[in-house]
Amino acid sequence: MAKPPIQDVPLRPGLNIVWSPDAQGEAGHMGHGGGKTSFCRLIRYCLGEDSYGTDAQRQRIADAIPDAHVGAEIMLDGELWNVIRPIGAGAGSGRHYAQKGGSLDVLARGEIPNSTVSPLRQAIASKVMPSAAQHMPIGSSLDDAWELALAWLTRDQECRLLDILDWRAPETQSRSPSRNMSKPDRVRVIRLLLKALQQDEIDALRRAQGHKRKAEEAARRKQRVEWVRDDVAQNLQDMFGGDPGENTTFDLWIGKATAAASAEQLRADPQIDQKLQEAAKLVEDKKGELRTIEDRLTEIDATIPEIDATIRALDVQVPRAAADAQDASDPLCPTCGEPMPPRAQQFFDEQVALLTRLREDHGKAVERRSKLFKEQQALKPDAALARQRFEQAKAAYKALEDAATKSREALASASGYVTLTKRYPEYLAEITKHEVEFQSETAAEARERSWAASIRQEAQGIVERLSSLFGMTIRFLVPEGAQGSVQLNENGIQPVISLHGDLTTAAVDSLKVVAFDLAALLLTMEGKTELPGFWLHDSPREADLGLGIYHRIFELALWVESQTDEPQFQYIITTTTAPPEKLREKPWTVLQLSSAPQESRLFRRDL
Repeated sequence: MAKPPIQDVPLRPGLNIVWSPDAQGEAGHMGHGGGKTSFCRLIRYCLGEDSYGTDAQRQRIADAIPDAHVGAEIMLDGELWNVIRPIGAGAGSGRHYAQKGGSLDVLARGEIPNSTVSPLRQAIASKVMPSAAQHMPIGSSLDDAWELALAWLTRDQECRLLDILDWRAPETQSRSPSRNMSKPDRVRVIRLLLKALQQDEIDALRRAQGHKRKAEEAARRKQRVEWVRDDVAQNLQDMFGGDPGENTTFDLWIGKATAAASAEQLRADPQIDQKLQEAAKLVEDKKGELRTIEDRLTEIDATIPEIDATIRALDVQVPRAAADAQDASDPLCPTCGEPMPPRAQQFFDEQVALLTRLREDHGKAVERRSKLFKEQQALKPDAALARQRFEQAKAAYKALEDAATKSREALASASGYVTLTKRYPEYLAEITKHEVEFQSETAAEARERSWAASIRQEAQGIVERLSSLFGMTIRFLVPEGAQGSVQLNENGIQPVISLHGDLTTAAVDSLKVVAFDLAALLLTMEGKTELPGFWLHDSPREADLGLGIYHRIFELALWVESQTDEPQFQYIITTTTAPPEKLREKPWTVLQLSSAPQESRLFRRDL
């Protein structure tokens, strides 16, 4: 069996007051902290906004009431819609329901069948604001379009009613798409919802903005060419003299530049390329000669140590072979005195042959070393002379190359000045072209803005009616000679109040916002806007407005309610200041809250 609801608040057509009284005396409880703002945000949540509090507030609710849901019955164009959304521990991933028909009580007891409130947002946008929804600044999303309107209709209390364009305060952590919108975009939202902005004006202003961008780009291009032109003129003036402002200066520049280029052409060596080729070939030849000598010296330097090693080895082997030959020279056996056999004689001959060969190898090695040393001593001066000739060839080539480079640079510079003088008149033509483009685009922008202004003038009927209702509202709230009007121009829509007395700036600002919203509600009741007949004001500050003006807000809503058999609007206002005495009971005061005891709070508990 389903639990009974924590709160069941029957909101009615017409005026609805949520009152959290400021108790009197030292032991009294504050009117704040009872849950008025949470109640307002839960209404916004049921109407399609994606958040119902700050992260900390949502976490406290989830901890205290894990399985909590909020539900609402919403009448849209005579049809009942039921909405159920989670606010407990599963709010981030729980199932959401918004669908035409059905019963809220039955849905609360059963399984919630879908997980989005998008059908409700899209239905409201389609039925209430079909034209405005297609032209909202953020795009054509029906969901976002309705949330923008909802932001205006249900301002954050933290915005303090300071400006008609302040809807969502950053500290509330609202996820409304309006929170990061620019002021011009919010003006556009209001104008669209008031039917004070037509598609033709939107198109004309878009075209005007396009012409403005093109004019600005033409101006930038013109300026860049002017900078180049001025640099060129200064360069030519420094080089050839003359005054850029005089007509004869251009002829002076081109004459001097052409003459300088001709002189450089005459000074240039016509055979410089051939001379460079010959000098380069000479460098390569001398480099080859030097490399040949250095390669031979390197080879000798590597060979002499090898020969020295051979000689040292032979110096050891020759004495040993000589001794062996001497030992083998006696033909008689030293033991028995008998002649040696032929085999021993053969050994002796071999030893003598080895000694002879070693002595020949030693002689050849010494002779080769001597020759290489002499060749080395002879090549060293040749290498020094070859290096000197190579360096001289390189220096001659470098000097010739430098001269050629200098000659080419001088000729290029002189030719460049000729090019600059010929190009100079083209800068003037480019500047004129960009200036013509700038003037053309500026004129086109002015025409489009004029056209937009004429279209806007057609919307003045709506603005004038809004202004009349705003003035009437101001006179009702401040009857002592106050006047009010609403002004519309391309840059914004602005409520204006003129009055006698010493109301503070904060009071005037709050009065403007309240009166503007109520005038828009009255205009909606006349069927002249794309707004629902619904508005919510969360705790206007009586301390700013003064009690007399504050009470007249309630009196005005009551008077409007009395003009028809069935109220054609729903206005919800929360307050800590006591409303007029006759409105402190039902049917107007629909909910009374208090910060203590906890049973008197919105959730009937501490969070």
